[in-house]
Amino acid sequence: MRKIIVSAVFLFFILFGINMSDAYQIKADAQTKRIPVGTKLNLEAANTVTTETLNKGDMFSSYLTQDVYVDGAVVLPKGTIVRGNTADVVRKKRMSKSAILYLNFDHIVAPNGKQIPIRAGINSSMKLTDDGGIGGGGYKEAFLESADKSGEIIKKSVNWGVNSGEELFSGGKYLVTPFAAIGGTVAGGGYLVFDSIADLFRKGQTVVITKGQRFSILLLEPLDVPVY
Repeated sequence: MRKIIVSAVFLFFILFGINMSDAYQIKADAQTKRIPVGTKLNLEAANTVTTETLNKGDMFSSYLTQDVYVDGAVVLPKGTIVRGNTADVVRKKRMSKSAILYLNFDHIVAPNGKQIPIRAGINSSMKLTDDGGIGGGGYKEAFLESADKSGEIIKKSVNWGVNSGEELFSGGKYLVTPFAAIGGTVAGGGYLVFDSIADLFRKGQTVVITKGQRFSILLLEPLDVPVY
């Protein structure tokens, strides 16, 4: 009986040693390539996300639009999935306060199917807040936009006066332009006054990232991708 027990224990350690050896071999065979911090990843939205319907915690997906290379080799091919969730949503409000969307890029799906955590932030032509949100802005921005439109009205009126005056007779622009400028100033000033008042009661803009829209993110930490 004792011999049987000793043999069983001996066999157990042999099998355990083989399994440990195999596990070590798998681990030893696995290698990684490091994508350095600050690397830009170009993405395409896999689905439309908007502050009108998104809630905190909602998931979203995107795809790499270009291969990512390290030492001349592709470590993340085009089409690699990059997933994340909605960290927070600020709805648009009156006084032209636009919505703000905070996205948290959570992980990528490596070529071997493994999910690798990432830390990254938006880096694109999107309007960003100081704390990294997409969107933002309020009455000040709306007023400045109204002022720009008012200036365009005055400018177009002056140009109309110059062109129309010259069509009437040579030197006619000197007669017509001042009246056009006065009219444009009145119209532009009126637009500025009434639109700036409307901006007090108007809601701001919705943040929308449409399906297929392209944008980019920057890695905030190095990313180690398994390669075999």
